[in-house]
Amino acid sequence: MPRGWPRMATDRRTIGLTALFAAIIVVAILKAAHLTPPSDRSGAVEVALLVFAGLLSAAAMVWSWRSHLIERDRVERRELVDAAELAAVMVVDEEGTIRHWSRGCEELYGWPAAAAVGRRRVDLLDTQTPEPVEALWHRLRVAGRVSIELVERHRDGHELIIHDHAKIIRHGADHHSAVIAVTDVTEWRRAEEALRLSEARLATSVAVQGIFIYEYDLIAGQPIWTTSGETFFGLDGEETGTGPRYWSEALDAQVREVVATTTASGQDRAHFDFDFRHPDGAARRGEGWARIIRNREGRPVRLLGTHLDVTERREREQELRAGEAERRAILATVPDAMFVCDERGHVRACSATARQLLGYGEGELIGHQLSDLVDDPRGPAAVRRDLARARQLGPGGQWPVPISVRRADGESVPISFVLGDAYVDGARMYVVFGRDMRPTIATEERFHRLTNDLAQVSRLGMMGEMAGALAHELSQPLSAIVNFLGAVDLMLDGDDERVDIARLRQALQRASEQASRAGEIIRRLRAFILRGEADMRAEPLTSLVREAAALALFNSSSFGIRLSYDFENEGRVVLGDRIQIQQVLVNLIRNAADAMTAQGEGRRELLIATKMARDNLIEVIVKDSGPGIASEMLERLFSPFATTKREGLGFGLAISRRIIEAHGGQMSATSAPDGGAVFRFTLPVMEEEGAR
Repeated sequence: MPRGWPRMATDRRTIGLTALFAAIIVVAILKAAHLTPPSDRSGAVEVALLVFAGLLSAAAMVWSWRSHLIERDRVERRELVDAAELAAVMVVDEEGTIRHWSRGCEELYGWPAAAAVGRRRVDLLDTQTPEPVEALWHRLRVAGRVSIELVERHRDGHELIIHDHAKIIRHGADHHSAVIAVTDVTEWRRAEEALRLSEARLATSVAVQGIFIYEYDLIAGQPIWTTSGETFFGLDGEETGTGPRYWSEALDAQVREVVATTTASGQDRAHFDFDFRHPDGAARRGEGWARIIRNREGRPVRLLGTHLDVTERREREQELRAGEAERRAILATVPDAMFVCDERGHVRACSATARQLLGYGEGELIGHQLSDLVDDPRGPAAVRRDLARARQLGPGGQWPVPISVRRADGESVPISFVLGDAYVDGARMYVVFGRDMRPTIATEERFHRLTNDLAQVSRLGMMGEMAGALAHELSQPLSAIVNFLGAVDLMLDGDDERVDIARLRQALQRASEQASRAGEIIRRLRAFILRGEADMRAEPLTSLVREAAALALFNSSSFGIRLSYDFENEGRVVLGDRIQIQQVLVNLIRNAADAMTAQGEGRRELLIATKMARDNLIEVIVKDSGPGIASEMLERLFSPFATTKREGLGFGLAISRRIIEAHGGQMSATSAPDGGAVFRFTLPVMEEEGAR
């Protein structure tokens, strides 16, 4: 039955008894009014019964009314107790033992009343008070009420921040209890802590960034509030505090100007730059933001603004713009095709020469995969593998790399390119330089044709000179030989049986002398052709070797050859004819390059080294990674007409050996154990100044 039902029943009963009482009284009055004296006995009795019934109904009405008041008071007290039970309220005695535990406490702490009543609050809830419990009870007995904040634990172990409001209840002179209303303020305190932390972080950020924030009253024409302006205004540590002390006439004029400009534009926000000075006179650049606050009528009443010192940032921006302009100038004027790629090989920037070389317009190459532009029948994947392998070799690897690229119109263009990498802001970037090889190839072809023509003319001229010299020098001894032999023939065919043996021997001896003379002529001409007149001078060996290598490898067949040097002394000086020694080195280096190129795939490494030998001689070593020298070829390698080349004449090594021997040195050749050929020759070393 609902709690309101007894009250409703009581109301109906009281109303019914009241109506009955009123009806009886009315009937009794009417009955008495109709009696006429002398009245009979029965009428009087009837009236008396009606009066008695009225009295009974009146008494019942009074009883019903009083019982209604008692029931209503009991219901109100029960509702009050129920409401108190919903609140978190507990009753503890002076020993801290819990005597009452409301349903609100059960919901707050998770402990049921059966488990909480009879236990000490400190033990049950692990209570942590700001002062001893005895001191709190003393304050409570003196003041009658105490409000404190303490820390307790929920049944599951998590921490609660509780606000206690305690009131003392006296049970005599020496016995007291405390009724404690508890409120969970955990989330409230956490929110306050988060707010304080946020405010501290904001204050720290403002201080670190040097931001100056202000609020300005446009009606009163004065600042309301400002942050500390030490960092922004360049004040020293003694200038502390916040407030209008940082304000100045210049700032006031600036605010008025911002308000006027912003209002005229119909906006409520403004962004502007301005110049100011620190107390030491240093010129600074500031950046400001402002917002106008209007009232309901639309009138400007306040202005919120911030100032930030952007001097260094503006300088860096200017440097970046200057650097960007320089980069664009480089990309626009660099004579080679230059590509800037990310780690995945996508083009991020390229030079104007690169666009012209490949036939693309402005910005069309951006985003392309660089390997997709390579014209290789194996496909882009193989090209990427080759590039990755070449990058692993480092700066001294197989660079430059000859490849062909495909233009936008489909034409294939041969180029040689060099790749370098660097880290920019933690990201790896690649810079690729490519050079159009078509002019170089055409020049080399013309150079080779001209070289072949000159060599042919030189050979023909040499043969003509040699033939003329031989014809001129040998004409007389050969004629003499013919004459002497003819005389001998006449002596033997004569009729005279007696032959003059002395004259015959003399003729034969003269013929032999003329034959020896012809041989000497040939030997001297050959020696002249091979050695000629040597111009002996002091020459630095390292520069001589490097120039010879550059001359020997300046052609397309030298691509892919890794050249290295190992000099025992960079300042070594030798005595010799620079042209003839370089001719020997060019001959050896070209032979090595041709041998490594002819073997196809494989290592192409060429080493030129020097080391001191005996008798004040220095040894020059030329070692390649080619196929080496066959054993049967080693025996006649330096003989004329000995060659392994299809189009070779076999005079190069013979002449080279003659040149070295003419300088007082020796030349030899061997096959390396790990493959390849090794040529060695010695040259005389000049004495240093300190040894003279």
